[in-house]
Amino acid sequence: MAYKGPSLQALRVFQVAARHLSFKLAASELNVTPSAVSHQIKALEEQLQFNLFRRLNRALSLTPAGLELLDAVDQHLSQLERATNDVIRRHGAPSIRAHILPFMATEIVIPKLYHFQQAHPEVELRIETSYSASEQFTLSGCDIGVRFGDGNWPGLIAEKLMEIRVTPVCSPEFQRQHQLQTLADIRGKTLINLPMEPDPWQRLAEEVGMAPLPPHPELTLDNYLSNLTAAEQNLGLALGLLPMAFPWLQKNRLIAPFDIHFQIDQSYWVVYRPQDADRPEIQIFKHWLLGLFEQLQRQSDEFYSFEAQKVSFVSQPHSG
Repeated sequence: MAYKGPSLQALRVFQVAARHLSFKLAASELNVTPSAVSHQIKALEEQLQFNLFRRLNRALSLTPAGLELLDAVDQHLSQLERATNDVIRRHGAPSIRAHILPFMATEIVIPKLYHFQQAHPEVELRIETSYSASEQFTLSGCDIGVRFGDGNWPGLIAEKLMEIRVTPVCSPEFQRQHQLQTLADIRGKTLINLPMEPDPWQRLAEEVGMAPLPPHPELTLDNYLSNLTAAEQNLGLALGLLPMAFPWLQKNRLIAPFDIHFQIDQSYWVVYRPQDADRPEIQIFKHWLLGLFEQLQRQSDEFYSFEAQKVSFVSQPHSG
């Protein structure tokens, strides 16, 4: 008998919309317009003959039927994805979809990717760098990814990629113009930041015993590459995350004007699903990443050989 239920496409649209509780955010993830999502959901509700969402003022919530359907769709689409991947692994060339934060991909991974391709030409690799806060706790269809946090993501295996130390950085020209000698000299200067709370510059001042920073010029940019680029262009001081920012310091694109480095509680982790742990291509790419960042960490530690004080002042995920 021919299947007459909702299409997989309609169920996928419903799943994404239900996860975000927003047609606009669902449209962004699916690369369609919000009206297309709305029409798809409306058609699905008409086919099923019951409502899946409650339309509130500027908000959505799931009806009891919607909650029940979401649970079923999550289970069955996950099962279908696993079955499809199993067939691909048995009969197709090994392939990996890796989600890597934009700065890390551009500045660290891609410049070394030639070596991975030479060593493992049999592995087809696709790297994705788009990021939204909702993806912090999922892999969004990817096989392996890099995340920033405490290593606790339910449903994912997390292996520490590198610890992070923080130091203020600026361009050599900015340091000369403002004659920066001690951390107190940041008062009144433009401080470049990611959109996170609490303000890490205030926490930095607290940790070294400085009085709270008075109101100061700020430049907030939503990704780490923009932060360092702005600092390189003499727009202010940024927070250098070592060892990620080490290549910029090594090439003198930026300098660390103060002998102050803080190790923070959060780290970068490579994450993947437990059911993918035995996939050879996942293990190959994971070990390559671990080796790449171990080398970067060692180079950075040798360059900055003194002990770092451990603090916790970066509490929010960022877009890399």
